[in-house]
Amino acid sequence: MATDEVNIVNIAQHLVLPLLLVLGSSVRAQEAASTQSSAPSVNVPAQEAEDIPAPQRSLLKTAATKEFNKAMYFDQIDNGLILPPLELDYDLSDAGKNLRVGNVSLNEKNFYFGLLPLGKTHSQINQVVAANQADQLALVMAWPDRLISSGTLEMISRTGAVLWRTKISAADITEWNQKLDGWKKTLLGAGTQASNLRGGIFATQYAVLNVNEAGAFANINESFRFCLSSEEGRNQTKLCSQRYAVKKTPQGLAMGKTRGEKNNPRVLVNNEDAPTKKTVQVATDVPTGFYAELATGESYEFVVMPNKLQLMDIADTKNPKILRVVGYDTRPVGKSIILNPDQYSNLTKMIGFEATIGDPRKFWAAAVPTSNPVVYLPGQGGGVFRQRLELSEIPRSQSRVYLSKRTPTGTYIDGIKLEGRKQPTSEVTSTQNSVEQDEKDPGHFYWKFKATERGQINRSYLNVNFEGKTYKSYFEIYKGYPRELSARLSAVSASGTLIFLGELAYNQWFEDLFGWTNYWASRQRWGIAAKYFQSFNQLTVDKATGRTAPLSVLTVDLKYRFTPGLWNRDESVGLLGSYQSVKFDELKAPMLGGGVFWARSMPKSIDDLFNVLEFMRYPKWVDMEFIYYTQSMDSNVTLNSSMSLNFHGKVLWTESLYGEAGFGYKRYAFTDTAQNQKAELNTFYGTVGVGLNF
Repeated sequence: MATDEVNIVNIAQHLVLPLLLVLGSSVRAQEAASTQSSAPSVNVPAQEAEDIPAPQRSLLKTAATKEFNKAMYFDQIDNGLILPPLELDYDLSDAGKNLRVGNVSLNEKNFYFGLLPLGKTHSQINQVVAANQADQLALVMAWPDRLISSGTLEMISRTGAVLWRTKISAADITEWNQKLDGWKKTLLGAGTQASNLRGGIFATQYAVLNVNEAGAFANINESFRFCLSSEEGRNQTKLCSQRYAVKKTPQGLAMGKTRGEKNNPRVLVNNEDAPTKKTVQVATDVPTGFYAELATGESYEFVVMPNKLQLMDIADTKNPKILRVVGYDTRPVGKSIILNPDQYSNLTKMIGFEATIGDPRKFWAAAVPTSNPVVYLPGQGGGVFRQRLELSEIPRSQSRVYLSKRTPTGTYIDGIKLEGRKQPTSEVTSTQNSVEQDEKDPGHFYWKFKATERGQINRSYLNVNFEGKTYKSYFEIYKGYPRELSARLSAVSASGTLIFLGELAYNQWFEDLFGWTNYWASRQRWGIAAKYFQSFNQLTVDKATGRTAPLSVLTVDLKYRFTPGLWNRDESVGLLGSYQSVKFDELKAPMLGGGVFWARSMPKSIDDLFNVLEFMRYPKWVDMEFIYYTQSMDSNVTLNSSMSLNFHGKVLWTESLYGEAGFGYKRYAFTDTAQNQKAELNTFYGTVGVGLNF
């Protein structure tokens, strides 16, 4: 047999060290990362309790323990909650000088613009800016950012001509806030009291620090309004100021409000005249239009789609006058906290290795008064809408059921067995799958979770009977696909020859081992993979005689994950044992080896690059593995550093259909002493294919 003279064994072996370092760091990060995809606990950090109270802890001890701390949520709709239609609630009061939309007010005190040297925007600002910068004219501005967060700022004349325009993006505002925070930190370090850093430039939403360079006031000799507008699809929002004028003075440009005319306050709702105070029911499937003009000249308008309240839970708190509402996606207008914030390190963010597959929902908690249980929600791009909560009864916190802290966020099967704790005096039942009470412990039970929809987050319910009342509670688990089958076409470069191969690959992961659900040894730990490929064209066996033969390889792997989770969803590293059988001409070499693998969603920075292509704008999963074969299964065959290093990725076009591609290095090297022949083949390969998850 011909021997490839290119010796790259050492190169491949040197790649193992950085691979292991990457895998090791990934293992340490996985336990924290795996919690991000699950619905969060109903508890909140103690420091947030003042603004968003924690659930009530009464004299009756709850069922929660250190080992059972994953709270189930109460299904409020089935427990007597009524959600009336969303409302647009507004009031143009104080003789038309103050507009309230929902829980946000607009007036000349919180919506203004100023033109002055930067050094005069605050009494302490000269300590943190250079002298030449302090003399520069700055356009500072403030507006109720809950009505409109960012957009395009324009100076518009009486005739409607745009005199100047600049874009203010969310990133610009973030950068501005970071600049203000930096100035504050410096001033605080110099001894300035925090109470002295709340006004002036520190109370603004944004500023243009050098208007002369921006060209904002070049050759302006007429009055104008500032208008901040945004447009997202069909949703439009616009906020306009009073009229301003500028004039030249010995000290430079000066800007002030014009007071020459009065405005009649008025309101339009859906293009029709409306009272200056009203509550209007709105539909969630059509845009809502609103326009208000204040007596002082400001105006606010929007045409937007309302956002629905995505409710998860309502609970009592230590304050009997306050309820704690938990929801997801659209965050309320007002004080709220995120229960499952991203927990990435600065290094992860810097290199863009955030996950791109998982539960995208952000869960929030907000305090709601029992006397007026309402939640205010922003519209899609602007506006504020009110959702009233009509409550007949709030489920008691003591009746809440808690699941084991090791309860998975995903499953492959219907009927996964979960452990839970309840009050010893309560009873839990299910009309879906079964509940089994622990005969030795009245507070402990097992629950077979109903999950029938693959590729979806499944919600399963328990009925909790506590002190004569029945409450409906639920938990959510994602159900994934345990198997995948794909067909691939590979091109291999070996000995200066390009070889084309066809390949079939099968992969399967197991929920547990024959019903044994031990967390460390069985639950979502084990998987098998099998690959077989056959060359389409012949490889040269003997150059002298011109004899050729096909190459075929069968590989079967047994894999163990260091952390439980689902393939195509949850990151993990693990170990694998591999059987490989190489057949070439009359030579056949069966062998055993071991290695490591790493699998995760495609890192965000790389995912963004691929998303430039439209057909790649789907979730992507990547994995890599290194296998070194050490043991021949034929006494006549001696191995000589056979190994493989594989990189593989796939794009999930649908829940079940995916495309895939990969590349890597494989070395087949062995000696058959019975036939007195030696084979050594070093190959680089690339592969593409399509497959099915099922």
